[in-house]
Amino acid sequence: MDITPLCLIGNSMQICPGILVKLPHPSRFIHGLVLYSIFQSVLSMPLACAKSDTNPFNALFGAEKSFPLSDHVGSFDQNRSYELSSLIELSLANNPYTRSAWFNALASSAAVGQAKAPYFPKLTFKAAGGYDSGYASVQDGPIYYQRTALSPTFNLEYLLLDFGRRSADVRNTIALLEAANLQFSRKVQSTVFAVQQSYFAHTASLIQRDAAVANLELAKTILAMVEDQKKVGLATQPELLVAQKTYTQAQFDMADAERNVLVTLGNVRTAVGLEANAPLKVSLTAAPPSLETISGKVDELINTAIARRPDLAAKIADIRASKASTDRALADFMPTVSLEGSYQNHTYNYSAQQGTNSGTFNGNHSYPSGFVVMSWDLFDGFERVEKVKKRQAEEAMARANAESTRLETTRDVWTDYNNSLKARKRVEYANSLLSSAKENFDSMEAAFKNGLATITELVSLQSALATARFEQAGAQADYLTSLASLSLAMGQFSVPSSAKVKPASL
Repeated sequence: MDITPLCLIGNSMQICPGILVKLPHPSRFIHGLVLYSIFQSVLSMPLACAKSDTNPFNALFGAEKSFPLSDHVGSFDQNRSYELSSLIELSLANNPYTRSAWFNALASSAAVGQAKAPYFPKLTFKAAGGYDSGYASVQDGPIYYQRTALSPTFNLEYLLLDFGRRSADVRNTIALLEAANLQFSRKVQSTVFAVQQSYFAHTASLIQRDAAVANLELAKTILAMVEDQKKVGLATQPELLVAQKTYTQAQFDMADAERNVLVTLGNVRTAVGLEANAPLKVSLTAAPPSLETISGKVDELINTAIARRPDLAAKIADIRASKASTDRALADFMPTVSLEGSYQNHTYNYSAQQGTNSGTFNGNHSYPSGFVVMSWDLFDGFERVEKVKKRQAEEAMARANAESTRLETTRDVWTDYNNSLKARKRVEYANSLLSSAKENFDSMEAAFKNGLATITELVSLQSALATARFEQAGAQADYLTSLASLSLAMGQFSVPSSAKVKPASL
């Protein structure tokens, strides 16, 4: 499988040319992982900016024209029920975190063009025109005059030799652009993970709510059975109180499950870049999680993550940017050689009067000039020396940051790998626990109906059955989340070559 990171090309985020990583199919790492098929369905969606004169965000940040994204409202179909893959598409189009990273990459792209500007000559135009009058005292009497003049001027400056200043600036901005592209890719991955995490939690809450409903119905049935037995003298008042307590506890668990459904649904909505109260509908994935073991040793996964993680690659790009900044500081010790020239045309009208004598003079003169100029700062109070020290320290800091990120990458993969193995075992145990609890309860229920078991024993197994149902739902959500977290830790992400993830406009 060919996997390539996203990068900024023109005005769209596309597959980076010339950057290709060969990897086995993800199933060799995470067998049965539904996340990969989800990643493959990520498509671009346009952003929609809805204007609102009552938006309180504008009151904080100013008018719409000065803060055009403040009132951004995600575009979605209120009549559609979104599954996980479509939620990911929606999040990549609407999430403000990905938009922020996009604009950062866009600004870095503009910075590259700005750094290349000094390679071109600089041409300026200036024109001065106006009128003045006055007099001059001379021996024969004052001379009164009036003047009108126009002097357009063209100035040309062309840097011929700078001993590496411009090239260092360009290398710095290109490295920063690469880092911004990689950070954008990482932000996309983090956004996808946030959607997956909230979606799995919401799925678990819905399953737990269903379990709470079943538990409530069961508690209600038990209470009715005890009430019937008490009427015929087969149950005591304490047993009835125990059944009533169990029914009340089931009602409490039901209310708590309903609360969790609403909270997790709000988390899903905000994860996709919508308000928590947006009328977004979510549908569930019917297929249960695969329990195939994860292929590949943890050492192989760590090595893959080191080669694949966009944030680690961004740190390497930061090192190159810092190295270019150091080279730029060293180049400041050298002179610059430039070509400077100008062309001025002076057109004027001059009227003068002395006594009864007067006259008018008109003129038009041109003043071309051209020079080769060498400029060299010989002493600046050790400013350049300290600047070099600063840049060298920043370069060392960038290397340390990259090493720190590399260690964090190994820690993340190690932790998530072991968490996924443990979560898989928990799903197996939860399935076995639920099956056992169901069999025990059915057996005890039959015994209770025949008068061979007490209400205390029945309620105890009913509580164990409810706990097993909740544990199974939580274990499945934790397992899917652990797989998504491992995918994030490895930087494993792929999109179709036609996918573009960018805001519709600035």
